[in-house]
Amino acid sequence: METKLRAYFSTPTLLLCVFLLVAQIANGLYSARGVEPSLAFELISIIGFVWLINWWLKEDSKRHRVKLVYDIGFFLYLAWMFIIPYHLFKTRKLKAFITILSFIGIFLGTYLVGIIVYLFVSL
Repeated sequence: METKLRAYFSTPTLLLCVFLLVAQIANGLYSARGVEPSLAFELISIIGFVWLINWWLKEDSKRHRVKLVYDIGFFLYLAWMFIIPYHLFKTRKLKAFITILSFIGIFLGTYLVGIIVYLFVSL
């Protein structure tokens, strides 16, 4: 089972899913309690997200033999919403829409889990 799953999803992709799920559950708990997230949580969320996106981009670039700029981390921090689609269309052409929709599904799915946690805890 694990080898089939790894054939479809890279390690950074799976860890990104887990990271977003944990972050959204925490956001749901913070919201349900009416507490502002701590600065440490916010910092870890930003750094963790950018780090995982960077890892995914580097792995994907190796697989598609695309060279990245020297300081891709800073560019990702500033404009990851533009860099990732550009990279996907450059490497996959029209099949990029599948990956983009997958990323959107991951974001929406984990956000929905956060909302469900909020609803259960706030009852």
